[in-house]
Amino acid sequence: MSIIFLLKEWEVTDYDYWGSIKKVQNQLGLTATAMAAGIISKGTYSKVVNGKQSLSSDSLVKILFKNNIDINDFFEMLKSTYMSESRQYEEKLFNGMQQALNNHNTKMAQEYLAQIKTKTSNKYLQQRAEITVAFLTNNIDKLNDEFKKSVTDKLNSHPNWIKDIDALRLFNTSLLILPNDKVEVEMRLFFIKIAHTEQIYESMKERYAILCCNYLDWRYKKKPKINDNVTNALKYLKDLASTAHFENYKICGKYFNHLFNNEIDTAKQMKSDLLALGITVGVKNWPI
Repeated sequence: MSIIFLLKEWEVTDYDYWGSIKKVQNQLGLTATAMAAGIISKGTYSKVVNGKQSLSSDSLVKILFKNNIDINDFFEMLKSTYMSESRQYEEKLFNGMQQALNNHNTKMAQEYLAQIKTKTSNKYLQQRAEITVAFLTNNIDKLNDEFKKSVTDKLNSHPNWIKDIDALRLFNTSLLILPNDKVEVEMRLFFIKIAHTEQIYESMKERYAILCCNYLDWRYKKKPKINDNVTNALKYLKDLASTAHFENYKICGKYFNHLFNNEIDTAKQMKSDLLALGITVGVKNWPI
């Protein structure tokens, strides 16, 4: 379902929401007339931002697009108003755990794991945190079969995990513990599903790019030979739009393309150059 169809299901009347529109207007240095020109009148816009009148979601989207306001950034501003406190807390813990992983900070990861286990009921998040700490402490092999089965069962319980953010994140992390054949089957299904998806929004494209990079890293460490999933992952990264937002993932694809084609010296030089430029997140963990 597209974001337009989702938005058409409700009308926004909350003042805090439209306070965000006013805030963005001020940041852009626009007048009320310029902000709403060609979409709604200045008077209507004034009533909306002052909480006296509602606005259709169609008009909201038109105003955002007209003024080149990033929809993802705009809705990110609304989290504190519309996202539940428990979900906000989970996001905070998730981001902290991600930072600990990127920095290989085992102590920080263990502290976040303790909070996640005692203060949340999000099973996806708990399992991801367990795997992350096991990875950082070199204890992946000590995760018992019961835990691994619980992860597999959690993934199997979701009919279409590639469209669920929590399930997608769990699969990404679970590459470290899932059986090889399970990973390959799920990746095959993943590429089939996205090939039959008419429109994939930028935020999901990025999440899929992260999965492709993680899969290529996993596959190379397991068996550095090209198969259909490797080919599809490399193609997905190569075909991403040439924008700053996706550049890191395209670079990742180029690096692994060199590795899988046994161009080891070129791959090493590429990694060395990136590290010399201070680009360490992700790159630091590349296999060679």
